[in-house]
Amino acid sequence: MQSFNQLKSDFERASELSLEFPKDAEREAAKFAKETFGKEKGREDFRNKHIECIDPALARDHDDAVSVEETKDGYVLGVHIADLSHFVKPGSALDKEARKRAFTQYLPWCAFPMLPEILSADLCSLKENVNRFSFSCIINLDKKCKMKSYRFTKGLIKVSRSITYGQAVELYEKKDKHICLLAHVASKLKKSREENGLLEMDSTEYQCIFSKKGTPIRIAPRTTEKSNSWIEECMLAANRCCALELQKKHLRGVYRIHEAPDSKALTELMQNEPNLFFGSPVDPNKLLKNYKGEDTQDKRAFALYSHLVKKAKGNPLLINRILRSMQKAQYSSECIGHFALHWKDYAHFTSPIRRYADLWCHRELAGMREQEKKAKAGAWDKGLCSGLNEIELKNMRIERKSMKLCVSYLLQDLVGETFKAEIQGVEDFGIFISVSNNIIALADGLVHVRDIPGDYFVYNESRGILVGRRSGKRYKRGDKVTVKLIKVNPLKGENDFEIVGGNKRFGRR
Repeated sequence: MQSFNQLKSDFERASELSLEFPKDAEREAAKFAKETFGKEKGREDFRNKHIECIDPALARDHDDAVSVEETKDGYVLGVHIADLSHFVKPGSALDKEARKRAFTQYLPWCAFPMLPEILSADLCSLKENVNRFSFSCIINLDKKCKMKSYRFTKGLIKVSRSITYGQAVELYEKKDKHICLLAHVASKLKKSREENGLLEMDSTEYQCIFSKKGTPIRIAPRTTEKSNSWIEECMLAANRCCALELQKKHLRGVYRIHEAPDSKALTELMQNEPNLFFGSPVDPNKLLKNYKGEDTQDKRAFALYSHLVKKAKGNPLLINRILRSMQKAQYSSECIGHFALHWKDYAHFTSPIRRYADLWCHRELAGMREQEKKAKAGAWDKGLCSGLNEIELKNMRIERKSMKLCVSYLLQDLVGETFKAEIQGVEDFGIFISVSNNIIALADGLVHVRDIPGDYFVYNESRGILVGRRSGKRYKRGDKVTVKLIKVNPLKGENDFEIVGGNKRFGRR
């Protein structure tokens, strides 16, 4: 059995991940070490405001903070974002490396930052009681928190309080006036979104819990506090303002788009999970007659998916199937809308330390095109968005594989044990299953067709099932089976099982 440290090392090498940066990029970053963060011409001084930075407990890069003030006719929401464009100039060595990486790569055991740590975890990070440069979005809201106006400005801030999501909830329960005002405004922002329609995808994410020595000890659902949504609402509002401003000024935007579900995926979902569609306000058969999925703001499709999400609430597996039927959000030079948010205008502005798209939007909003011309770099082309999309997909695959590595590492000690499982998918070569126990909240595996006992099984592609040639026994998605773990490959994240009994359907879903 390989040690976990060796598995990590092999995985990072195979995934071409490195914490090291090119020497010229490191030299550029080191030059900012003596940055004084004093008043600059053109920077608005926000240091007299109460500014909260709320992040996960283990966060190292703090790229967003918020301020909320009540006025006689509403509220002023300040979303203060790390001003990365002050440090990373177009055409510089830092810029080239940031564009190459495009994102911070997150793994269960560590993160590979988009920029050197002197910037990502220090000089750009919005630390408590320390002067920092910001790019701030100031939003004027009415009493119902509907947006009246907004503006973008370069700022100088000093975070008043840097806390975790859990600490924010504790302060809320103690009636802290700043946190209570933030929660109040965030709830009204969400209510305003609900009036336009809201898809609340209650999907479950999983995390690996490590021992003090850094080895996995269990896989558990990732917990979220209600304070997560307070910050999320503020970030959504600023991101929307970013898209509006890019279009208003005819700038070269990198927009975050989410296309409507395509008809094929919707049809497949209806065939596999017909119960989800019962009672829908939209007849899916009528919708599919002339549905092409071209309009991200299609009210019929949105109403249908709102119904599906409500029906699946509390069932993570069904929620995941709905998610799989939807398109993946991506970047585009055209602002065609975001289906899940039900907004026509959306971009990324709030996380420039870990996403290159946000840095690009900062530069456009700040009018830095002349710097790009002088550097002969950063010229707009559609290849930027396609490149970001490709890297994002690659990073998602690496992140999923790294979690599977942790799961398989834990399963190594359980070879030969039996599990209750649910069939997630059927192919001609075997059955995809999910299992769980008190150590692993969720694990994926494969039962090869050769490891299904008692018969020779044939794949019926039109119905998506395996059928025993002699017995007629069937295996299909949603069936409940008992399986035994027979083989594990941690580096590949592969877990092989064999069926030892049962193929009973679950009860009503």
